Amino acid sequence: MNSKMPLEIEKKFLIRMPDLNWIINNTDCKVARISQTYLGLQKDGFGNRIRKIIIDGKTKYFFTSKKSLSDMTRIEYEKEITKKDYYSHLVKKPKDKTLYKTRYIFNMNDLKYELDVYPFWKETAILEIELKDESQSYIIPDFIDVIADVTGNKDYSNSSFVSKYRSLN
Repeated sequence: MNSKMPLEIEKKFLIRMPDLNWIINNTDCKVARISQTYLGLQKDGFGNRIRKIIIDGKTKYFFTSKKSLSDMTRIEYEKEITKKDYYSHLVKKPKDKTLYKTRYIFNMNDLKYELDVYPFWKETAILEIELKDESQSYIIPDFIDVIADVTGNKDYSNSSFVSKYRSLN
C-alpha cells in the first residue's frame, strides 16, 4: 500500500454498556458529542460525510471521504471545514441521514480507544481500537465486556445505523 495514503485501521467490538462515569473518572477521557450526516457514495467508491463535534465546549466541523480496503482498513481523507460549509452540505440532505452519538475517547496500553454510545441502545455500545497496521496486537481493557468482534460487519457500521435506527436516533 502507498505509505502516503491516509489510512484508518481499527478493530470494532460490540460491548455491554460500561460504567461511563468510571471511565471518565479513571482514564484520561475526553467526551465528544457527535452528529454525522451521510452525503452518499461517489462513483469511485468513496463515501462522504460531514461531522459536527463538540468537545470541551468547542465545536468543530469536518468533511470526510472514506473507502474500504479490507475489513479493518479504510482510506480516509478528512479536513476541517467552516460552520458555513457544514450547513451548506447539511441543507442538501434529509434529516434521516444524520446519526447522533456520544464518543468517549481514552488512551491506554499505547492505544487509542473510542467508545461510542448511541441514543437507540441502552445495554450495548461500540468500542473501536485504532491500530498502526492490521497485525498489531491490542488489549481490551478489563472494564470492557466484549459481546462480539464486529470488525468488518456492515450491520454495525454507523452508516447502517442511520437507516436501521432512524426513528430512534
